[in-house]
Amino acid sequence: MVLEDAAQCGAPYPSAEAERQAQVDDLCLSCHAQDPVFDQLVDLTARCFNAPIALVSILDHQRQWFLARVGLEAAETPRSQSFCAYAVLHQAPFQVSDALNDPRFKHNPLVTGAPHIRFYAGVPLITDEGMGLGSLCVIDTQPRPELDAEELGTLKKLASLVMARIMSLRESSFIDVPSGLLNSERLERDMTLLQQRVGNGSVVLVDVFTLSHVKDIVKALGFSFFNQLMRETANRLKSLLPPTSTLYRASQTRFATLLEGDDRTSCEALGITLLDALQKPIMCQGIPIQAQAAVGLLPLHAGVTDGPDGLRLSISAADYARSLNEKWAWFRTELDQSHQRSFALLGGLSAALMSPNQFRLEYQPKLSMRDGSLTGVEALLRWTHPELGPVGPAEFIPLAEKTALVHSLTLWVVQESLRQLNEWRAEGMNLTVSINISAGDLETPVFVDELVQQMRRYGIQAGALELEFTESVLIRSPEAVKLQLQRLQAMGIEVAIDDFGTGYSNWAYLRDIPASALKIDKSFLDDLQNNSADRHMAKAIIDLAHKLDFRVIAEGVETQEDYDLLAAWHCDEVQGYLLAKPMPPAALTGWIQQRYPPA
Repeated sequence: MVLEDAAQCGAPYPSAEAERQAQVDDLCLSCHAQDPVFDQLVDLTARCFNAPIALVSILDHQRQWFLARVGLEAAETPRSQSFCAYAVLHQAPFQVSDALNDPRFKHNPLVTGAPHIRFYAGVPLITDEGMGLGSLCVIDTQPRPELDAEELGTLKKLASLVMARIMSLRESSFIDVPSGLLNSERLERDMTLLQQRVGNGSVVLVDVFTLSHVKDIVKALGFSFFNQLMRETANRLKSLLPPTSTLYRASQTRFATLLEGDDRTSCEALGITLLDALQKPIMCQGIPIQAQAAVGLLPLHAGVTDGPDGLRLSISAADYARSLNEKWAWFRTELDQSHQRSFALLGGLSAALMSPNQFRLEYQPKLSMRDGSLTGVEALLRWTHPELGPVGPAEFIPLAEKTALVHSLTLWVVQESLRQLNEWRAEGMNLTVSINISAGDLETPVFVDELVQQMRRYGIQAGALELEFTESVLIRSPEAVKLQLQRLQAMGIEVAIDDFGTGYSNWAYLRDIPASALKIDKSFLDDLQNNSADRHMAKAIIDLAHKLDFRVIAEGVETQEDYDLLAAWHCDEVQGYLLAKPMPPAALTGWIQQRYPPA
């Protein structure tokens, strides 16, 4: 009766099945199903034993599946049909000389039907913890005598090679080598498994240092010191985790752990405990290093948050937490909506540069405050995204500046501005166009070289151009930037410092920078009528700039009262909605003809 039950149900489950299955999950074996080393090992096994079929079989919940196989079409079978389950059950080699004469297998569909198994010999694949994952086996469609001791020893050695490869892949794929912790790939996998197994849980992610602080540490003390520092940090955090929790290295500066269930109070308590533990400096090689920790908390729900999304959203929560006094925060949906939009915009920039109708330029006039004459126009980039609609430059330019695309974007503006200048010149309009350039554009000769090439292409003289850059350019590579500005100056191209007063604002560098104009940032002009500090600052900037022979431009002027004040302070030029909004080229032509009719 027992044998009949076994024939119908397969081998009984091991007494420690839950622990065994956890080991299978822990090793993430399905990620390595295409590994060529496993394929070579089963091929070698089949050749050694002159067998038509050789398999690396893994027992996984209600199925057995094949990590590698030769001579068999099927990639998996029900666990109830598995021969390998007996090897795992007894944790010893298992052999069947003729399955048709064995009551456990004579009615097995793998015996009565394809692949028509008659002979089987398998060695279990056992972890260091004593858990059987599956087996390495050889199969024949004809009966055979059992393997002798020497043959069985060979099969055992081959099985040990399979296990060595499994553990090696675990080390290389799921272990962060510097810390010895499970890595982000494994964290993402375990988030998914937790949701499948329990239904819900939480992520507690600790971001220990800002990247700028990491850069300072590495620069001063070396990368090996930083790795040791992160190991010391990991030890401190691990000592505070619940006994059943695992610490993961989620990124260079981040650690994470997972909690089962939906107890938000416990999750918050752990996050605060970890945060408090990092208030005390971390000792590394006798040097105390102060962490800059922030904690992000994320609820996990089955079918809602998958692994990669879970890690991304946890990081988003920690980034948001940095802006709070408490330095910890639960994830908020609106944070992800903002990040998703930013990602969509970054992804769309390349396509927009190739599209004939997504980017366009509008031009805002600049007027002399002495006589009201038109001194030039500023080219302002506009983007109509095919799905998101109009996107303001204040949103997409900072995103572009984080990537190499910003250089392509600047060159697009340069080319389109020069083309438009050429068109206006053909119509008898001689205008000067100001173009905004990014911090990175002036750090190498590439941009200036390309600018010269495009000016020659369209026949544009240097006097028709003015380049505007913000003060941040001077912080990153001041000497390299100065060299390129000197090239532009030598060519006769005017250079203006944009948004002056909001960034570096060091008057000393103005003596040495080859620039000819300075634009007062709009923030100083927004409340001139009510804020005496703004009035004093704006007037002081104008006075000192004139003493240094800079032409001063006020941008964002919207009221006549502000205009009158700036005129009284002898500001040189002005632009803003009071005079004219940015407009397409055709509208600008009409505006000029109406405001400055020919004599």
